[in-house]
Amino acid sequence: MNNIELIINVYQCFFDGDLEGWAKFHTDDFELKQSGDFPHSGTFIGPIVAIEESFSKIPLTLPNLSIEPISFFESGNVVLVHALMTAENLRAETMHMFTIIDGLVSKFQSFDDTAAIAQSVKTR
Repeated sequence: MNNIELIINVYQCFFDGDLEGWAKFHTDDFELKQSGDFPHSGTFIGPIVAIEESFSKIPLTLPNLSIEPISFFESGNVVLVHALMTAENLRAETMHMFTIIDGLVSKFQSFDDTAAIAQSVKTR
């Protein structure tokens, strides 16, 4: 599986709710960086910590979250995903950056439109 196929599988597991499968695509010391100042934001180390401390809180800020990849870009061991993010009262573009080591995701960083997210929270 190439790097872009890996990331497609990561997204598929996430949106299927298969977080155990999602975790298997990540290194033990995986680092998740979620932008903004929301309940799910911050830096989290380890796939289980990311699930428990970040993903479990996403519905508080982004009910009915959906991410639709628009395009994938690969440079070395980094995959960038330009995507459309929708949730209750939200429609915004985002960029996700994945770092891959030995066929597993070692880092993820979101570059979300935090102003749009904050506005969607205010209008709920």
